[in-house]
Amino acid sequence: MAVKVKVRHKTAKRGVRPVNPARDMAAIVELIAMGFERELDPQGRKMLAQMRQAARHRVLASLAGTVNADSTGFVWVEGRRVVGNLSLRNALPGRTRGEMIGNVVVHPDYRGMGIGRALVEAAIDAAQLHQSRWIGLEVRNDNPVAAGLYARYGFREVGRQLHLLRPADVPWPVFDGPSRAWRTSQPNDRLLWADLANAIYPEKQRWVLEVRPSLYKFGGFERKLNLWLSGMQEQAWLCGEQRAQLALRVKTERRHKFHFWDVLAHPAEDDLAARALVAKACVATRRFRFWPVIAFVPEDTALTRMLFNVGFKVHRALVQMMLEL
Repeated sequence: MAVKVKVRHKTAKRGVRPVNPARDMAAIVELIAMGFERELDPQGRKMLAQMRQAARHRVLASLAGTVNADSTGFVWVEGRRVVGNLSLRNALPGRTRGEMIGNVVVHPDYRGMGIGRALVEAAIDAAQLHQSRWIGLEVRNDNPVAAGLYARYGFREVGRQLHLLRPADVPWPVFDGPSRAWRTSQPNDRLLWADLANAIYPEKQRWVLEVRPSLYKFGGFERKLNLWLSGMQEQAWLCGEQRAQLALRVKTERRHKFHFWDVLAHPAEDDLAARALVAKACVATRRFRFWPVIAFVPEDTALTRMLFNVGFKVHRALVQMMLEL
């Protein structure tokens, strides 16, 4: 049962209140940077830069009176200064009627004062008011304080995932031997990708990871054009006769100088299949610059071990947690 918390009026000088996007976003972004910037990978740094840009636009929009001030979470204020933040948004796919907590951060000078606890209570209270079925979040495996806080409110682990990073200065391996038969992925193959993800991750973990077919709508002229205009390139392939056994997407961020791999292997596949998948990814990526590569994979699989063999390191070990309401 959630602990009820009285959310203070937006003009309160101390305590929890809903986010005011027009007024709070710049302070929230800098608070997030203070809490997380040192642990960000290239994709995280890109997202932080986008948040800073969005915050500047919100300030300009508020001056013009055109900003939408709907709440997107909660802040803790001290003397009108934002010193804590928690974002809360609807989870995807929407049919699950869930909400996701993110960016829980408290200024170092104000930690240990119960601010994080009050923010979590406010989020639970809001989700109950919205009649949501569940709340999800991710926490680092090496952050037992935060995991313990969530557990006290009834959050339970539903899965784990490794956030891997391959440094730019690691030489690329040379693969030889037989290869698998790959075909280029098309937009209508998204259900095959989703079915493969369903075989890899349990249902409730998929909810927290927000796995859905629309994530895998690769290919097609319109998508390629939009990616190119955004400074990105993408290739995607499937392997398997009756159903997809292996799936790969290689996305290159030209402006921010990193690669991202979506690598999916059916749990029944062996080391040889994992080797074929990683070999395909390496060959595809070597066509571009030797920038860092990011991948998210389950713990302790043949695919994970093969990624370690080609130079990937654990950047973060993430625990997916859920509170059922």
